[in-house]
Amino acid sequence: MIPIFRVPLGAMLALGVIALSSCGPALTTPSSTNISGTWVSAGPAAGMTDITVNLAQASDGSLTGTYTAIGTDPLQFCPATPPCAISDIITGTNTVLQVFFYMKDAGTFTGQILSDGTVKGAMTRISASDAVQFTRQ
Repeated sequence: MIPIFRVPLGAMLALGVIALSSCGPALTTPSSTNISGTWVSAGPAAGMTDITVNLAQASDGSLTGTYTAIGTDPLQFCPATPPCAISDIITGTNTVLQVFFYMKDAGTFTGQILSDGTVKGAMTRISASDAVQFTRQ
């Protein structure tokens, strides 16, 4: 017969807390990879092509910047006959979990750094979510 060991619940919880706390940094910790610079993607992604993103990353991982792209209806609002040039500001974060930024009036990007020159993820706008890859220029 195999002996059964009974471990008190408190000890099991303590071991669980120790195991979880030693797994790495909090997911909101800024990434050690700075992604400041110009990034481009041909698209298409969420109604955009020829996307250029200019990012500045602060030490806390926050991102600011601007973007330009060619937008198409119905996902992107074009004041004239589409396609049309669109541009605005970007806000976001770069953490150990993910890169996330909001392109004002165009959509959101959620992804991860694959290398110093590649960020890959998804661009989302209204009901569309498309895979997209940015490369550093």
